Amino acid sequence: MNRLSQAVRSFYCAGRGIAYCLRHERHLRFHIVMTAYVMYFSSFYSFTGTDYAVLILTCAAVISMEIINTSIEVVIDKVSPKYNMFALIGKDIAAGAVLFASVGAVAVGIFMFYDIETLVSILKYFTGDFIKSLILLATLVLAVWFVLSAKPRKTGNKRALKDKL
Repeated sequence: MNRLSQAVRSFYCAGRGIAYCLRHERHLRFHIVMTAYVMYFSSFYSFTGTDYAVLILTCAAVISMEIINTSIEVVIDKVSPKYNMFALIGKDIAAGAVLFASVGAVAVGIFMFYDIETLVSILKYFTGDFIKSLILLATLVLAVWFVLSAKPRKTGNKRALKDKL
């Protein structure tokens, strides 16, 4: 196999992994929807290239952590399909990493988007025109449907009712 076909194969495998996560991970879908809204609403601000780089890197970090979390969960479920406290702790730690990245992303968002004048102008933009309000509402409905329509994956190591952590 030559180098080009190896590279193509690597991209194919990566794409297959991302597609799996998109099909089965509700939280990944949520992060993607939030990224889309963040990027759209950023157009109302006078952000610099550096500001956009921070936004993109922040969103990419959260999405990457969600994908890594999924890979850890899938591997743990395979190696330890029955309840195991250490497997559960490993999954919780991976989920904690996603939470930590998400909280950081919210903090970045607060610092970058907190401008009362711009927020008021965005509100006026959508409330001043019925069609724009309707389009925003329709995208919100589609976003909720997209997030909630993820196919659940089979998982192991469910938290016991009498969790002794």
